[in-house]
Amino acid sequence: MPDNPATLKTNYHHGDLPQQAHQLALDILREHGDTAISLRALARQIGVSAPALYRHFIDRESLLAELAVTGFEALRDRLVAVDQTSPRRALIDIGLVYVSFAQHEPNLYRLMFGGRVLPKGVHPRLDKAGKGAFQVLEDTIARARDAGYVKPVPLSLMTAAAWSIVHGLSQLTIDGHLPGAEVEPQLAEGVITLLLDGSVADQQQNHKDSNP
Repeated sequence: MPDNPATLKTNYHHGDLPQQAHQLALDILREHGDTAISLRALARQIGVSAPALYRHFIDRESLLAELAVTGFEALRDRLVAVDQTSPRRALIDIGLVYVSFAQHEPNLYRLMFGGRVLPKGVHPRLDKAGKGAFQVLEDTIARARDAGYVKPVPLSLMTAAAWSIVHGLSQLTIDGHLPGAEVEPQLAEGVITLLLDGSVADQQQNHKDSNP
């Protein structure tokens, strides 16, 4: 729940206003979705004039873009934390982390990928943050491909396929069309392993059979 407006007003300092508005908007987004966010309503809750807030956010969309930036930065931090020691396991884990993020931050995730609200090319910081998270996925796929765990197809094609799988699974899960990890813990991993090249597993098994 958002903080009490009176408390926000008492604790307000000029330098804190952008961060305070950002955090309050993030709280509202998580609970009610982006349609519930209004700069004028935020200003009233914080206890400042609307023009004071507009000096930091020129419009509602600029604030939403900053919230999406926060989401992509958080997603990237989680993706970067995946252990890359085993390329095969890393590819699976990075997909699981991606889906887990969407399940834990459904409204933020919807905002991040809702092109209708925040079209590409309008907010440079947002585009940069999105590319940063995407790059981690692409680098992980490149390592898995180089190790022979995915088909030797162009990296851009395999990355698009991987992203489509994890994004589709995430969207279907948070929209209630597929069960979440709590109900069906093996679903996400099973879907993500579809990216792997089964021929590698066959080669490894044949090697074991020939070397008992």
